[in-house]
Amino acid sequence: MDAPEYTPNYIQINELYIDTVVIDDTEFITLWCFTMLDDEYKFIYLGCDFTQFNQILIAAGEKGKEMALHMADILNRPYETPTLIPIKERFDEYLELLGFDIIVYEPLAVEEDLDLDDDEDTPIEELFGARQNKTSQKYLIYQLDKLYPSKIFEPEKLSKEKLTECFEDDSLEMAQLYYDYLNAIENGYTECEARQVAGLERDLFFRMARKAAELWS
Repeated sequence: MDAPEYTPNYIQINELYIDTVVIDDTEFITLWCFTMLDDEYKFIYLGCDFTQFNQILIAAGEKGKEMALHMADILNRPYETPTLIPIKERFDEYLELLGFDIIVYEPLAVEEDLDLDDDEDTPIEELFGARQNKTSQKYLIYQLDKLYPSKIFEPEKLSKEKLTECFEDDSLEMAQLYYDYLNAIENGYTECEARQVAGLERDLFFRMARKAAELWS
């Protein structure tokens, strides 16, 4: 019997702090970085190809240009694989990517059970002083799918008197989720995928987010 088709579980993050770039003998790059997940900063491995990494460098502005020149200098000379390029150590700060919707997913291999009981391997999180995820026995490994500028919902004023003051913050957050959904649609995701990206899979949440956007528009 054929195995069921793998369907990626898309996750949207909006801030990325890249610590180290790892280049091997393939067309892919691995980024060691921190991001906000479940209201907590966590260490993750993020895979991407060279084209996607170039998009990250461009999106990072002047810091990205400096990093691009530094990488070009390294790659234009003989280098071993894998090669670690420590960004924070070289530039005294992380390569930051802010103001973008960064869509990632767990690769298929990550869904299999991983043997993390090998005492000979020290987790990368410990090397960087990052706190390990105590609720999961899996490394936080993701693959970059797309990134694009965030569409920020900025209402001028509340046009309808249907929301009381205590619900204003929550309704604004729901409206922003609806704009995340619209932005994903505009950037090529299907209806189902876009709702997943925005965290609006449930019909109730989707309707609430759409109504919140209507009330604030």
